[in-house]
Amino acid sequence: MRSAKIVCTLGPASDDRETIRALADAGMSVVRLNASHGTPEHRKTVIERVRTVDAEIESPVAVMVDLQGPEVRTAPVEEPVEISSDSTVRFTESMTASSDIIGLSYPLTGVSVGDAVLLDDGRIETTVTAVSGDDVSAHVNTGGTLGGRKGVNVPGVNLDIDLITETDRQELQVAADTHADFVAASFVRTAADVYEISDALDGLGVDIPVIAKIERAGAVENLDEIIDAAYGVMVARGDLGVEMPLEEVPVIQKRIIRTCHETGTPVITATEMLDSMVEARRPTRAEASDVANAVLDGTDAVMLSGETAVGENPVTVVDTMDRIVREVEESREYTEVQKQRIPDATDSSRTEALARSARYLARDVGASAIVAASESGYTARKTAKFRPTVPVVAKTPTDRVRRQLALSWGVIPTYAGYVGDVERMMQDAVDAALNAEIAASGDTIVVLSGMMTELEGTNTTNMLKVHVAAETITTGRKVVGGRAVGPLIRTHSGSIGEIDSGAILALEQDFEGEFDTDLHSIGGIVDARSGMTGYPALVARELDIPMISGAPLPSEAESGSPVTLHAERGIVYDGDLTHTRENDGDYRISDHSVVSSANQEHWISPTEVSCLLTHQHICLVQSHPLLQTPLLQPPRLRRRLVDQLSRSVRVWKISCLCFSESLEQLGY
Repeated sequence: MRSAKIVCTLGPASDDRETIRALADAGMSVVRLNASHGTPEHRKTVIERVRTVDAEIESPVAVMVDLQGPEVRTAPVEEPVEISSDSTVRFTESMTASSDIIGLSYPLTGVSVGDAVLLDDGRIETTVTAVSGDDVSAHVNTGGTLGGRKGVNVPGVNLDIDLITETDRQELQVAADTHADFVAASFVRTAADVYEISDALDGLGVDIPVIAKIERAGAVENLDEIIDAAYGVMVARGDLGVEMPLEEVPVIQKRIIRTCHETGTPVITATEMLDSMVEARRPTRAEASDVANAVLDGTDAVMLSGETAVGENPVTVVDTMDRIVREVEESREYTEVQKQRIPDATDSSRTEALARSARYLARDVGASAIVAASESGYTARKTAKFRPTVPVVAKTPTDRVRRQLALSWGVIPTYAGYVGDVERMMQDAVDAALNAEIAASGDTIVVLSGMMTELEGTNTTNMLKVHVAAETITTGRKVVGGRAVGPLIRTHSGSIGEIDSGAILALEQDFEGEFDTDLHSIGGIVDARSGMTGYPALVARELDIPMISGAPLPSEAESGSPVTLHAERGIVYDGDLTHTRENDGDYRISDHSVVSSANQEHWISPTEVSCLLTHQHICLVQSHPLLQTPLLQPPRLRRRLVDQLSRSVRVWKISCLCFSESLEQLGY
């Protein structure tokens, strides 16, 4: 699977339902609607189309409304205007434009003689020669062809325009009415600007995350506080490359991505990534390298603008970007870079400590996936922060969160409603990995759960669990407890013949009579009929083998196929779920459920083995009333680490699995 996500700007070339569906099938995760073009009414229509597509497909498609912000644009024109070099032009607030008078959406208040005024991402360069009220005269240093509604930049000058314009307020209302998943804030300078947008949304009665676009020098200077205030960040290289020296932009891009990675903040790299594909069917080599370098830097998402909004082949563009990203992520160079950039967990964050531990645990136990059960998406995002080498399947009971997680690196969001207890919730999370075909029955997965306020007993709990993913074949009622693994033998009568040792005997609904075969070698019994006292139950109790009743098997469960009978839970699983792993003789995990908790109150049963992690070190623990400090393996780990863990985790269970030194020898 691809970890970095793709954001696509929709426009005239791509905003019909069929193309939106094709873009999603090609790999689009987030739709960007540029409020600088089109009308609010049309944006509402497009969002409805996106929601229709989202309901049709498995992978979520989120919607981001990108505000125009306090941006000055040239007047709309039917035909491009030619601006000659060494000529003089006059800028004025107007809805028309010609070769000598350029109408603007806002007056250039605050400019002085000598200031640079750049048009269309700097393609046309002018220098102010005179200021008369709201009119500004300028000498054209570099001319060119000027289209309608092109951006105007005045580097280093703070134009006197409100952060939230009247146009922006209309777009915020659109975002609120349609429950957009993100709002992108343009030209933010400080954290206060981000909070102002958030407050405006709050005033409309909605909680929509804000993506801060870094496109001004002031925003770069205040990067840390902006990242702290925003849900995510966009490296808007177009305006940033005009507002700042062009040669500084590549380094600034890397700095922004690195800082966002260290904080676990989703970051989008944007602008002209495959710009030549607006017309061409293949990108330039430089553009392919640009996308590849952003992925190597660790960006959460790469964005397409005009390529998909007005390009001739929008679906081909997405398919091309998808192939570039996948190729990079499958490379040895990418793997090496990711290993070198794993950030530390925030000292005060219990969730981050567990999420970081989940990354290394998944690696060490050979897990196929990490499954994050997350109500708000926080746990899933924090898991993505540490860039695990396996997919992160996020199970959330909120459809809005499911869509928002479409922006996060490596996360496969899935929806599952609230359930009645923790055990069911965790099993649903495992089922999400199976349904997404990220894991198969019998695979090891790591399950991480954040706070689920709607579940009794879990409102203050963070949990980590090593789990063998199991596809349930049937469920029933426990007759005799225990577990067994073996080949399935289905029978309608007691005449069975030769039985393989450890076989699981499945009695059909029409089973009658008694067994005429020696059953001492069988592993367990699954009876399709209900009842706790019938003949099969007597046999199971006599032989002391696990049995469940009231558990009819589906027709596809064939004789001879391996199954796991978990009579304690009344479940028959597909495949052999016996899972044993040894690591240099230090520990072994042999249990369907291996559980850990960073909370003092947890639901681990006395017979289960707990796996407590801090950083990359694993403790195996089993119930013992006299032991209150975790025993870390291997013994060479310094006691300082033991003390650190014991201060943060109350341990209920300590185990000496595969352990050759006594507690006394270690000073306990």
